Amino acid sequence: MRSIVGSAMGRDDDFVDAPPPPKRRAKPTASRSKPRINRSKRGGARDGFVLRWVDSFKVAMRWAFFWIVLLILFFASVTIAGLFSGGHVSSALAQLKSGADDVMTEAGFTVGTVIVDGRVETETTEIGRRLGFKRGDLMLYVDVDEARARLEALPWVKSAEVRRIWPSRIHVTIRERKPVARWQIDGVKFVIDSQGQKIEGQRAEQFASLPLIVGKGAGEAAGSFFALVAAQPNFMSGVKAAVRVGERRWDLRLANGVEVRLPEEGAEAALAELVRLDREDRILARDIKAIDLRFADRFIVKLPLGSPLIAPVKISGGRDT
Repeated sequence: MRSIVGSAMGRDDDFVDAPPPPKRRAKPTASRSKPRINRSKRGGARDGFVLRWVDSFKVAMRWAFFWIVLLILFFASVTIAGLFSGGHVSSALAQLKSGADDVMTEAGFTVGTVIVDGRVETETTEIGRRLGFKRGDLMLYVDVDEARARLEALPWVKSAEVRRIWPSRIHVTIRERKPVARWQIDGVKFVIDSQGQKIEGQRAEQFASLPLIVGKGAGEAAGSFFALVAAQPNFMSGVKAAVRVGERRWDLRLANGVEVRLPEEGAEAALAELVRLDREDRILARDIKAIDLRFADRFIVKLPLGSPLIAPVKISGGRDT
């Protein structure tokens, strides 16, 4: 028996190591039952303290910066106020301006020539006075807009333009009002332009050759009147006065005493027809007092009293009335 067992036990490859027995957990001892210190919590508290200190430092630095800036501004304002009150800044600026002016003067940037175009009625001396500058003044300080406004305040000046031409020339262009008529209202006469604007300061007697327009609203309607007669220039030469009636229409008084009554509507066509009749039949040269053109289909001629063209009317029966 022993040999059989020994034989079986003799082979190495028949040996299999048995798994080790499971280890038993050691029971906690009294020393291990003590609570362990959490070192991570201690580090977090230290970091939080540092962060709070840094935040407090930043706030303190902000306030320090604020007060420093405030003090700098305060002292700067006090210093500037002291300079201005003492006249140091204004004196320095004045010296700087004077030096720049001298440089521009030596360079020739001064008013040397003033050219005026378009002047007819306006006096040259008045133009020079209204410009507000003289020869030798620096070109840089010439206020062209102000000079233009002063020129346009003159009675004859309708519009003006003032330009600087460097280095030393001023060019002035004036467009004057053109007197076209005398306007009589309430017994007073004015000289007016084509827009019906009064030319102040001018005596109407000096423009006796201009046509006379009379009545309320005649000045404002002068433009329409001249547009009406513009197509008949030869007829216009014989017009002595034009009377505005009811601010609606015109009555023309000719140099030979004939009165022409124009309609409110279609006045241009009515006037053209009258010119045609006068050219063919010399109607305006006849012994008539007035001609009424206010009706589209006919015209009415008014004869003077005692005219041989007036036939006597015989009354049959009844009484004279």
